[in-house]
Amino acid sequence: MSPVWFPTVVRSLVRTIALVVGGVILTAYSLRADGTSDVKQQASTTTTEEGAEYKNWIELGIGGLIINGDSAQFKQEHRMSGDVFGGIQDMHYEQTVGKNAALSVDGHAIFDNNDYDVKIDLSKPKLGYIRAGYTEFRNWYDGNGGFFPHNDVFFSPPFSEMHIDRGEAWVELGLRLPDWPEITLHYSHQFRDGQKDSTIWGDTTLTGLTVQPTRKIAPAYRDINETRDIFAIDALKTFGNTDVGLGMRMEFDNNDDRLQIERNPRELPPVVPAPGAQRFITQNDKNKVDLFSGHATTETRFSDSLWFTTAYSYTTLGSDLAGTRIYGTHYNASFSDPILTLQPGDPAAPLQDEGFLNLAGGSQVEQHVVNLNLMWVPLKNLTVLTAFRYTLENKESDSIYLDTNPTPNVPPFTPANPAGGFHQDIPILTSSDSSETFNKFAERMELRYTGIANWLFYTEGEWEEEYGDINERQVAAGMVDSANKDLSLLWQKYTAGFNWYPLGRLNLSAQYYHKILEYDNESTGAHQSLVYQKWNTDDVNVRITWRPRIPACLGTLALVSRYDFVTASVEGQWETPAQTLTLQPEHTALIANHMITESITWNPLARLYLQGDLSYVLNQTKTPAANIDLIPYTNPSVLNFRNDYWTVAAGAGYVLDAKTDLRVDYSFYRANDYSNNDLVGMPYGMGATEHALSATISRQLAKNVRLTLKYSYFNYTDETSGGHNNYEAHSVYSTLQFRF
Repeated sequence: MSPVWFPTVVRSLVRTIALVVGGVILTAYSLRADGTSDVKQQASTTTTEEGAEYKNWIELGIGGLIINGDSAQFKQEHRMSGDVFGGIQDMHYEQTVGKNAALSVDGHAIFDNNDYDVKIDLSKPKLGYIRAGYTEFRNWYDGNGGFFPHNDVFFSPPFSEMHIDRGEAWVELGLRLPDWPEITLHYSHQFRDGQKDSTIWGDTTLTGLTVQPTRKIAPAYRDINETRDIFAIDALKTFGNTDVGLGMRMEFDNNDDRLQIERNPRELPPVVPAPGAQRFITQNDKNKVDLFSGHATTETRFSDSLWFTTAYSYTTLGSDLAGTRIYGTHYNASFSDPILTLQPGDPAAPLQDEGFLNLAGGSQVEQHVVNLNLMWVPLKNLTVLTAFRYTLENKESDSIYLDTNPTPNVPPFTPANPAGGFHQDIPILTSSDSSETFNKFAERMELRYTGIANWLFYTEGEWEEEYGDINERQVAAGMVDSANKDLSLLWQKYTAGFNWYPLGRLNLSAQYYHKILEYDNESTGAHQSLVYQKWNTDDVNVRITWRPRIPACLGTLALVSRYDFVTASVEGQWETPAQTLTLQPEHTALIANHMITESITWNPLARLYLQGDLSYVLNQTKTPAANIDLIPYTNPSVLNFRNDYWTVAAGAGYVLDAKTDLRVDYSFYRANDYSNNDLVGMPYGMGATEHALSATISRQLAKNVRLTLKYSYFNYTDETSGGHNNYEAHSVYSTLQFRF
């Protein structure tokens, strides 16, 4: 069973203690540094007043935000929060303990951004070390759902701003005794806790359309509560010309998550006929995982030109599943609560409001991995690298649950049993099980040649083959539904390239690769399946770095240019439902991507430097579905996918005097891929513009004290969200660094 003894109170206590200890250490050392009479210590840290060597520092910071518009979107993008925030921006402390032991402390702590990190390291040569640390940071999420432009439909989310706290507390011990194996023990506790948005949106018919009015735009969110505990031990010992490593890892995961979806929001009388259609779904997913893994490695150096390495690992994983999917008049409803707004679906398809109760199940996975690698230098300028990996994986899974379905109300009708309403039917006991076996092979060979002056040539081939069998079965109300699949996959990649250094100020790199992925699925009993798919991908990229000679009066100039072109074609073949017909293979997608980047650094004066970066991306995926118009409309429900955008970043720095520096930065992002096809589909293309501007001034107040002040401005507009994600923000942040 997974350990779960690390509650929020303990995390807060650890964080507070770590910060207090760090502050006390730094304060005590600062006072000691002023009054010490230890000549040796003083000599090691300070030579002369002008040449002081400061090994330690603490940097304090404080700032604030003013956000207009969607503050959650700003926090999601920039990971800043709070009207006022600050704390320890950065700290480092190191000190000799005893004769030759070393202690170091590093970390930072920014309150209201919930950004904390501390690491303590105590080490002694020829004995070992002990290290410990704690990290916690927060990610914010915007709860907005979709926006439908035809009728300006937008539903306010249940939480306009959400966040998840992620963190880790860890400790590591390393034994490094002479002639002993190197032994390392590590323990880590990781967690995720909070709420985040989900793109599994709920549906609505309040779109203003008379034909096919349903669109999925209602916001949804997830409750996250996850922990993971990891124990690991590794040992490494050298025997002659061979290094031998052994290790073991144990991992215990405990996840308790919930997906919360609202369907048909606001669709209650009198907006729609009684009893309405609004309902809420709460799906609770619980998963406990116990993982045990062991591995062994060897590295043998037969000579400087011949190295051989091996590795083997064995992993077993067991998981226990539990959960429910319940419909109600509110989130987290009980199954016994009456809900009259249930909806049936297409009789030929699974029922629309199908739920489940008392899910119980689990899986058992066993995996063996063997890895062999060889490095050989048969000639002075030729290097050969080869690798082989084999993986055997077996998985057995089973589950049992109560299947719940809506049933139409029947007379006599009452307010609690209205005509046209539905109620939950008697749950049906359902069970399912599956077994999977996969054999995977991977090979790699690389050749590198440096026999021509100022040239490096290389070529590489990679191959992966996978063969698998999947057997699935479901039993419900005495009916058995089963499917058997025989899968195979072949992946190949061939690469060739060179690096050329014609001048000390000029170098050129170019590379080409061709990649093939083929997937085959021979199945029986499946309702519909992809029986064959093939990807062909080609990539060409060129990079030039040039530092041209320019007149000395113009300073120095450096240019880095890169062009990358990727094209991929996808071919697929399907079986129709009930396997009555196998369709002919057809091209299902054509992908083309161009990426152009340019970077410029110019120092026109000793005190002035200018930097600029430009990136332009043209990315399009064409599919046959985009050529199908839905009568009586003139635009398709599935559009060709576009992800074209460009970004510009520019910066300038100027040294005002010997103690003062000034820097200005600006960045711009623009995506113009929004296309409105709301009559027959949901417009998803990105249409957004963002500006970010900052100015920073830094002043050396004393030899060991520096003050920095930074102002930032952000402006973001989003056409896809109908402006609901727009924001404008101002940020001011100042730091004061003390070195000692």
